[in-house]
Amino acid sequence: MKKRAILCTADTKNLTELAQYLISEGWELISAGRTGKFLADSEIPYTEASALIETSPSFSTYMTMYRSILTTGLQQDRSNYFDDYEEINMVCINISPSLKSSTDFTENDDSDNYIDVRCSSLVQAGCRNYKNVLVLTDPADYQEIMIQMKTQSVSAEFRLYLAGKAFNMISACSASAADSIMLRTGRETYPRYFTVPYKKAFDLESGAAGHQSASLYMLPEFIGALGGIKKLQGKEISYNLYINIDAVWKGLCLFSSQLKNAAAVHGADFEGNPTVTQFTPAAGSVYAYSVKHGIPVSAALGSNAAESYRKMFNCGKAALDGAVTGFSAVVNEDAAQEIVKSNLTAVIAPGFTSDARIALAAKKNMRLITMTKPALFSYDFRSLDGGLLIESADATLFKNWNFVTKTRPTLQQIDEMAFGQLIIMGAKQDAAVVIKDMTTAGMCCAAMLPSDACLAALDHSVKNVQAGLTNSTDNAEVLVCGSVLPFVPELADIADRGIRAILQPGGASNDDEFIKFCNDRNISMVFTGIEHSGC
Repeated sequence: MKKRAILCTADTKNLTELAQYLISEGWELISAGRTGKFLADSEIPYTEASALIETSPSFSTYMTMYRSILTTGLQQDRSNYFDDYEEINMVCINISPSLKSSTDFTENDDSDNYIDVRCSSLVQAGCRNYKNVLVLTDPADYQEIMIQMKTQSVSAEFRLYLAGKAFNMISACSASAADSIMLRTGRETYPRYFTVPYKKAFDLESGAAGHQSASLYMLPEFIGALGGIKKLQGKEISYNLYINIDAVWKGLCLFSSQLKNAAAVHGADFEGNPTVTQFTPAAGSVYAYSVKHGIPVSAALGSNAAESYRKMFNCGKAALDGAVTGFSAVVNEDAAQEIVKSNLTAVIAPGFTSDARIALAAKKNMRLITMTKPALFSYDFRSLDGGLLIESADATLFKNWNFVTKTRPTLQQIDEMAFGQLIIMGAKQDAAVVIKDMTTAGMCCAAMLPSDACLAALDHSVKNVQAGLTNSTDNAEVLVCGSVLPFVPELADIADRGIRAILQPGGASNDDEFIKFCNDRNISMVFTGIEHSGC
């Protein structure tokens, strides 16, 4: 009896070799649509089966095919049906998960086209009868199955393994449909089952440590920031480097969405009167942002990429060693001449001029990476043993803006407060930053206490000013803390260190004591009502 195989694949990689082998072994190939055209273009004979096309009205023919897959090799079961559709010994089907808009389901005249599950149900039928039907969903398995078929050594264990891979594909497709319908309508932020159809892109050389293994998975259709990544120069991207690249690009995207044309923030003054605070738009500036170990180490805002990097380098030369730096604008030759002074592991930007690439070519270990797609800012994940913690991504700069002291900050101080808050958002730990001239004069992340972070950031800032790195004899005036900052005796000398404006969430038990301290020293303090500590 001639054996029969269904071929219906979105991914045609290695399909020609498999089809030619089956034909040489006397198999009949059943196909339709784009796969059928692919076979015809390759001059491979096949039998047309319109029932494979999900928009086809031949549903009864499809059901006959479905029953045949379920009963292949099971003569007693086959005798229960009156149709005489021949056995199907192989189901070679792969489907690509696709994230759609909810309107594709509700407003499209062909909405049934989006929820028809003919191909997926044929795969599931093959999995149900895996001992008698080979189920192929991954082109990477075609070569191995041909070898085993040639040697007549296809085991039940390997057949079951292929069925497992098939279920994996079907679950991803089902997840993408569920996400398209539920998550994009806003009706179910956290569904009962959290299933995201990540697809394996490739294996990495190692994980965070050399003895660990790792792989990179991506959303279908290259959605999200990673979908727009392109390496122009340098070694392969490592596990730890991907973490830094992701953090840098998210920081650049936050700048674009939060500060380029910052929205006014409502709040109140120290007497409770309503206020509206407006920030100076940064649309004409270039943001430079550096990350190491997944947390920010330096940042600066300038009129161009070269100025931004120069300011950042002057206040964080040591911290930039081994870091990843990103720019919100194209890197030109002037910026490249500044970048070559440091030992960065990667530089990220929307693009690089040809002169910049030539200048940076000498830094062969420095990766040059372009990224073009905005970050999604959907969820943050934390793996647990047997579970997964999921939270909405932190993409809110301020909740409110309350002037809690009699002294009000100047417009320049307000802009620097907002700039510091933007940087703190990437820390996700107890962190503080001291800002001068829209540059991180001093910074500390991952401190044991918020006050410790502030004091360490101040120490770095004072040293940078004393060393002349800020090109000014004036002290930095703005201190931003991402966590609730209680007043402690160690903070009593912040005025002597030059601090004139403080931004923090507020909410400590001794807020009144801190406010009085600031009023007595003409320091302005603003409460935002939002923490960015990740604690």
